[in-house]
Amino acid sequence: MGEAPVIAAEGLGKVFRMYARPFDRMREWVGGRVRHEEFWALRDVDLTVAKGEAVGIIGENGAGKSTLLALLTGTTTPSTGRLAVEGTVAAILELGAGFHPEFTGRHNARMYAALFALPDVEDLLERVVAFSELGHFIDQPVRTYSSGMYLRLAFALAVNIDPEVLVIDEALAVGDQHFQTKCIERITGFRGHGRTIVFCSHNMYQVKKLCDRALWLRQGRVAALGAVDEVVDAYLEHSRARDVSDAAQAEARAAEAALLRIVRVSAEGPGGVPLETLQSGDPLTVRVWIERAGGAEVVPGVGIAVVRNDGLVCYCVSTEMDGIRMQPMSDGTFAIALHFPALPLLGGGYYLNVATTDDRGGLLAYDVRERLNPFRVRNPAHDYGLVRLAHTWSAAGMGSSSGA
Repeated sequence: MGEAPVIAAEGLGKVFRMYARPFDRMREWVGGRVRHEEFWALRDVDLTVAKGEAVGIIGENGAGKSTLLALLTGTTTPSTGRLAVEGTVAAILELGAGFHPEFTGRHNARMYAALFALPDVEDLLERVVAFSELGHFIDQPVRTYSSGMYLRLAFALAVNIDPEVLVIDEALAVGDQHFQTKCIERITGFRGHGRTIVFCSHNMYQVKKLCDRALWLRQGRVAALGAVDEVVDAYLEHSRARDVSDAAQAEARAAEAALLRIVRVSAEGPGGVPLETLQSGDPLTVRVWIERAGGAEVVPGVGIAVVRNDGLVCYCVSTEMDGIRMQPMSDGTFAIALHFPALPLLGGGYYLNVATTDDRGGLLAYDVRERLNPFRVRNPAHDYGLVRLAHTWSAAGMGSSSGA
């Protein structure tokens, strides 16, 4: 038989009562009619997490992510369903949650150690001070801490009690790059020692890098659960479609008023085929047509960006940057094409951002179109990352050998 799961949730749900006025709660309690509305923050969630597995929880604000984490950590109880969590659970939820603001970081650490009945408090304090790098601030009231300092203390405490389950809710977003890297390295080490991680974040890159599977919540229900790449890409496609729909009317109004209006954008892969899917190293051509408002004499420029689904700008260039001056066609409109002979992007989902600018420094953006021509890049090789870099291998002290 296989090992029992560390987390097992079946039909999990959480409902909250919402009252129009605070006094309605008392009037209902003393025997009056029902005066509340029910809000299901979470409903019918099934989830099992094995020992040593890392699961990402993703979704829009209000999707039920924090409610699920609160259930997993025992800070609230389920309204429906069953939930079992095995072993010690340490959590980094809201920044500062569980800290007494008037106590110092050291005193809060002592209370944390007492909560988990740890035998060697002084050893824990030494490790917390060393990992958090708070220095003399460890003896200052936590109400004086910045959000980044809260993170340092909370993360240092959570990882140094060596829990079986580590729950993280968006905390890494406030850390500086140095401490984020340090935290991610420690999380990776946790996974290597068979610990279980539940990681909630809006940073899809971190979710993909840290997690094996992902749970996508939408309006309190499970939208998808499975391999992290598949679920994250599905979520990003959903978000992109929603953003495009919400922004369409605003973009249209802005375009009508723009001095330099984008008439059309097209993107083509190998052989001039409309862009849908590429393989790493395939060519890409982006064509843009522009018209000027009546009487305008400004010469248009174009900026084009290739953007990954999580919002990372992979590459951005403009005619102004490259010293290209557009010439009008016979009908007074402008058209230009940007060619990438061999796009080095690796696997993932991408889209295009296009904007019109002027040719006098490119500081003004007249018509901006975002999330255009969504496409996927497939990588038949085994390397991974953002782009394929030319490289060679060689034995130490010898000439180069095979490479890419």
